[in-house]
Order: sequence, then structure tokens, then C-alpha cells
Amino acid sequence: MKAMIFDADGTLLDSMGLWRRIDQAFLNAHHYPYSTAISEQVEVMSLQQSAAYFQQLLAGRETLSIQQITQELDALCAGAYETQIQAMPFVPAFLAAAHREGYRMCVATASKKESIQKALHRLGLLHYFSFIMDADEAGAAKTNPAIFLDCARRLGSKPAETWVFEDAPHAAQTAANAGFLVVGVHAPGGEKHEALLRGCCRYFAASFAELIDREKRILLP
Repeated sequence: MKAMIFDADGTLLDSMGLWRRIDQAFLNAHHYPYSTAISEQVEVMSLQQSAAYFQQLLAGRETLSIQQITQELDALCAGAYETQIQAMPFVPAFLAAAHREGYRMCVATASKKESIQKALHRLGLLHYFSFIMDADEAGAAKTNPAIFLDCARRLGSKPAETWVFEDAPHAAQTAANAGFLVVGVHAPGGEKHEALLRGCCRYFAASFAELIDREKRILLP
């Protein structure tokens, strides 16, 4: 069984800058000083974990439930996924090649799967994927291998025969530790963590263009 699991934000979709702007907009709305260190903290979390983190930051200033915070974050990002977010370069060509070669594919994301589904549908890419699983559905962030293991089970593949594509070192390391074949993909703004990403991946690619040849065939064993 040939299978592939893809991260969404920063891997399939050029959306990492959006999430930093959302963090900043949310905190600005609640009169809390924003720093890039905050975004670096929440980028390893699921949406529910991010909401809990923001709840702690705002404790003593105002009382918000995790549900309220989640709804605010959803509202800030929903329109962008529906109308603005674009695919990362060469992603459509790579997915088409993988589909032709018989790979079963899914998406494993820390974002809400409804948002990812809307973006992929608009971009004409949704049909390539058997399903989308988010961290809330898996019950854990990507510091835990549950989401990757659940995806592989649903795809009918074993970790050792399943490629995982990630731009975040923490998620790539988790997948590698669980026995998956990991491809690290560079994302805009990811230079700071590139050495860490390279260190835990089977392959590293500056873009998906490096993973297909001139005949549009997959360059993975």
C-alpha cells in the first residue's frame, strides 16, 4: 500500500502568515501585547489547546471560555480559507502525480478540518484526499503520534510504508519517532527551524518541485 499524509498549513497551503496575523488580531482585540514568541508557542498546539493557552494569557484581565475563544479564532480565519489562501508552489502538480501513481492520500491538520476542506475545494485539490483529520478529532496535537497513526490506519497502511509531509519540526519528529517516512518541506518564514527539520526527516525539499521529475513522476523510493 502506497500512502501519503500531508500537513495543511505551511505544507499544502500558504497560510502560516495568516495564523500569525490571527494571533495578533485576537490579542489586540483583548488589549494583550503580542509577540512572535506567542505564535511560536501556539503553532505546536491544536485549536482547542491554543484557545486554552490564550485563556491563560488573558486570566486576570477578562474571563473567556475556551468555546468563546475558539469561536473568535474561527471567525478571524474562516473568510481567508474560503477566499484567499493559495496552494504552496507545485503542490497541484505533485498531488496529480501521486494520484496517477496510485497513492492513497489524506490531510492531518492542527487547524479545523472544515476550514482546510473549504480551501482545498476552492483550489480544486480536495478530490485527491480520502479524508481530512484534525487534531481535535484525533484527540491530541502533533506532539503526539495519534493523528498520524489514526490516519495510517484509515488509509490501510503501515507507518513504515507511509510518507508524511510536514513543515514543522515538532510534527516531523513525532512522525519520524513513530516510524513514518518523513519529508520536510520548507515553508515561508521557516528558516529559523530549518536545521531542526532537516535533522528529523528522511528527505528535505525546498518545494514540491524537487519531488517530481520532468515527466511529472514522484521522486521518492
